Amino acid sequence: MDISQIKEDMPVYADGPGGLAGASEELIGAVDKVEGGKYIKLTKHSAADGQHHWFPVEWVRAVDERAVYLKKTVDEVKAEIINQQPAGN
Repeated sequence: MDISQIKEDMPVYADGPGGLAGASEELIGAVDKVEGGKYIKLTKHSAADGQHHWFPVEWVRAVDERAVYLKKTVDEVKAEIINQQPAGN
């Protein structure tokens, strides 16, 4: 997986049943940027709480010209997402 394919404002989808390459129909958020090659920062306007959130690049299963697809389910993302900027970024 080439993280240079991950672009600003790309939608991010969790793993699960659905119509987008196996993604769930629940949108996790939109990419703000990749930080330090290790974390993907989500835009705060795409979050229900209006705050930025981060997740490790290792969660990414695939990227295409339309979206980022995660290896995690919606429930796993909600339980494991990082709510403050990771140390070292």
